[in-house]
Amino acid sequence: MARGEIIRKLFQSFSHNEREGFYAAAMELIQEEKSKNHNLLARDLERILKNGYSKALPASNTLYGNYPEEPKDRETGLSLIDVKLFSLSWDDVILSKDNLEILQRVALENRKQEILEAYGLRPKSKLLFCGPPGCGKTLTSKVLSGVLGIPLAYINLTAVFSSYLGETATNLKKIFDYVENGEWVVLFDEFDAIARDRNTLNEHGEVKRLVNSLLQLIDASSSNSLFIAATNHESLLDNAIWRRFDEIIFFAKPDLKLRKKLLKCYLSRIRYSGINLGDFAAELEEATGADIERICIDTIKTVILRGDQELTHADLTAAVERYLERSRIIVSSGESPEAGACESV
Repeated sequence: MARGEIIRKLFQSFSHNEREGFYAAAMELIQEEKSKNHNLLARDLERILKNGYSKALPASNTLYGNYPEEPKDRETGLSLIDVKLFSLSWDDVILSKDNLEILQRVALENRKQEILEAYGLRPKSKLLFCGPPGCGKTLTSKVLSGVLGIPLAYINLTAVFSSYLGETATNLKKIFDYVENGEWVVLFDEFDAIARDRNTLNEHGEVKRLVNSLLQLIDASSSNSLFIAATNHESLLDNAIWRRFDEIIFFAKPDLKLRKKLLKCYLSRIRYSGINLGDFAAELEEATGADIERICIDTIKTVILRGDQELTHADLTAAVERYLERSRIIVSSGESPEAGACESV
């Protein structure tokens, strides 16, 4: 068969999510390369195909936005899940060495599920991301979606919570039923809202029933999806929640080395010279990754609006000073005696 026809079959099978057709066309392509004595390429393609280096096509029709209709809350009609596919890689997030190694191992296990299953093993599929806001928990979830080539199913907590007694637990059941029918990166952001400590004195019976339902759903799930729970308030989680996760990853504020790397990354879209990023990184001791991104974007905007193409030391200095002033305002508002009154308005 002509090479062009094989490639056409390959793409058609992929777009229609036909596993067997995709595999057959790929094998035809490998055989053609072997016939041309392109043995190194043929072996590499065969290894990728058979050893699951790239994740196999999802079992359900979850390619290119062709997803099953998302479940909705009965009271509001709002979707309980927002589904998106991200084209991101590890280069799009800056993590500590330890966290990156853990996450790459998790991704590898999930790409090679079939190999592990042949030995009666399952990949790590439940992750708890914790730590202060702005340190990359949500972005990392999106990157895992891109790395694994499967959609991100973002749980819409605004829709999950219902004013009807017991309806919130029903919504959770709808979510778990939905993800059973495909392969996803399932993100429960602000996880402490639905997994709050049942022993807290002020918690009422509905919260306790909700946590009980959540634990039962997690334990009963047989999905091939990767579940991620993210929280900025890990101290609020129920004790029984922790042991449900295969990995617990803490996203700390970036150290000096990572702050410098973040500055370099976010300023890469514009020219700069003679600027010691290490000096600026040292000034940003309490900054998160999101803070540093904001500083860099403000700096780039200043340069663009001025009509220049290269940022100066003064530009970056001004952006850092604005961030530090913003931080002082936030801190002082939290310490102010009037802060409580402002919050109650």
